[in-house]
Amino acid sequence: MNKPGNWNVAMLMAAQACFSATSMTFIAFAGLAGSIIAPDRSLATLPISLSMVVVAISTAPISMMMQRYGRRRVFLAATVAGIGGALMAAAGVYYQNFFLFCAATLLIGPYQASAAYYRFAAGESVAEAQAPRAISLVLIGGMFAALLTPAGNEFFNALFLPHTFMGAFVFSASIAVLALGPLMLVRKIGQQGDESTSAESDMPERPLSEIVRQPAFATAVVNGALGYAMMVFVMTATPIAMVEFCGFASSTSTQVISAHVIAMFLPGLFTGSLIMRFGLLPVLLTGQAMFAVAFLTALSGIALANFSIALIALGIGWNFCFVGGSTLLTRLHRPSEKGRVQGLNEMLVFGSSALASLAAGVILRYFGWEVVNQAAFVMLAIATSITIYWSLRYKTERVSAS
Repeated sequence: MNKPGNWNVAMLMAAQACFSATSMTFIAFAGLAGSIIAPDRSLATLPISLSMVVVAISTAPISMMMQRYGRRRVFLAATVAGIGGALMAAAGVYYQNFFLFCAATLLIGPYQASAAYYRFAAGESVAEAQAPRAISLVLIGGMFAALLTPAGNEFFNALFLPHTFMGAFVFSASIAVLALGPLMLVRKIGQQGDESTSAESDMPERPLSEIVRQPAFATAVVNGALGYAMMVFVMTATPIAMVEFCGFASSTSTQVISAHVIAMFLPGLFTGSLIMRFGLLPVLLTGQAMFAVAFLTALSGIALANFSIALIALGIGWNFCFVGGSTLLTRLHRPSEKGRVQGLNEMLVFGSSALASLAAGVILRYFGWEVVNQAAFVMLAIATSITIYWSLRYKTERVSAS
């Protein structure tokens, strides 16, 4: 990687670490806080679902704004919104106001949506051949968040007692403030050292329908969207299943989520290198195999080991499918088309995740933990079928934006 590219990747990794801390906190505590202040406990995961809906709605406009005003400006504005949203969520817990708590997602959602583009910004900061590694390295920021977030949440939650879980959202706001620093230091983003990039930038934009009809597009989207949906579906249900159904302490469920988040991002040390060495298909299929391990482990028992192993495998599966799908997507569009293509992809990713998180709460309450994992298998079967079908007809190495 060139020096400007290295700098941007490092700054975006730091921003990703801050974002992951806030996101991890929201996932771990929004459902638990919701179960306390919601008028109906089956609505406990509604705030998480609403945040996903807001993300899905805002991803496309945010992508277009980035193409017009630049990624850094939009990153900074969205982070400020996230700070306000976290403080609003804390106020919702303080006043026991579920409506206010849910309304906070209107500000948290755009922050989550903008952070989804950190990986694309990193990929655009280096030569195309180095994009898989840059994308995976940025995601490593989440690993550092997983190591530090549990202690931060424990301290802030204790600090704001007797307002249960209020401290977690104050902690989120504080960490989001820290994210402003590295984002302000991000340099101009644009692919470096790649002659094909300048040539492609002179080519006319194609209709979105033409881009979507590329055979590899479905594979890229299904691994990103269903991979994310499967992860959110099971992860959202896990804290509630552990604490309310199985009697574990909330601190124990937080540790399991922390291990899951580490597993999500630690493979970033080598996922990009694996793609560059073995190609996309083996990495995608390995990720799907890890999803299968996660669901089978969860179905085999409700001991702490079952939850821990399942969530770790879930994280690894997500990383391989998400990085692989993101890398494939970057090969399907020209620079002038990235706003529309990336926006559509992110809308599908977070739209499916919103449905998954809402369904997780309802299915868990009315049908139980076992059915949650059985339903996840259905999504996995769809993703695997599409990936295998694509692999039988097209070679990964031949995919390009031409």
